[in-house]
Amino acid sequence: MALIDWTNDFETGIVQVDDQHRKLVEIVNKFDEAAKRGKGSRVMNEILTDLLSYTAEHFVDEEKLMEDAEYPKLKQHKSQHRQLLQKVERLQFEFDQQGKRITVEVREFLKYWLINHILKEDKAYVPTLMQKS
Repeated sequence: MALIDWTNDFETGIVQVDDQHRKLVEIVNKFDEAAKRGKGSRVMNEILTDLLSYTAEHFVDEEKLMEDAEYPKLKQHKSQHRQLLQKVERLQFEFDQQGKRITVEVREFLKYWLINHILKEDKAYVPTLMQKS
C-alpha cells in the first residue's frame, strides 16, 4: 500500500504543476517503500538525493509561475519551500553522515507536508495563476 495515493483532490488544473506533484508523490512513495523493506543506506540515500533534487527543481518552476502571475503571497510560499528543503537536507545529513535511522515519523512528516502543501498552499495560488494566463 502506497504512503500517498494520488487523487483528483491534488489536481490544480495546471498541467506542469500536477505532473511535478505526481512525481514528488511517486518519489515519497518509493522512499517509504524502501524504508519499509529495510533497504540499505546507499539506496535510501539515493532516493533522498533524488527527492531533494526534484523538489528543488519543482520549487524553482513553481515560484517562477507565481512570480509571473504576481502572486501576492509569493514571499511566504518561498519561505515554506526553503524550510522544507532545509528540513530534508538535515534529515539526509543525519541519515547519511550520522547514521540515524529513517523512522516512521520521518515518513509521516514527508507525507503530511506534501499533502498539506499541495492541498492548502499550492491550491491557494491557482486562482491567481488561472486569472493571469
